[in-house]
Amino acid sequence: MAITNLAVAEEALSLAPAERADLAKLLVQSLEGDSRTDEAIKADLRRRLEDLVSGKDSGLTFSQVFGNTA
Repeated sequence: MAITNLAVAEEALSLAPAERADLAKLLVQSLEGDSRTDEAIKADLRRRLEDLVSGKDSGLTFSQVFGNTA
């Protein structure tokens, strides 16, 4: 099952405003100082997504990544 940019955007937009702000900050930080090419980043993201979808990697919850922001 492929996850599209639209599906990711819909999920992100369903978050509370503070959670969207945290996600936006995380995305911007992920771009800073990264010397990889766009293709290398896409390949890494595809691999990581496949690991999540297959269950090889269970991932982290939002709270595990950002701590209790409430």
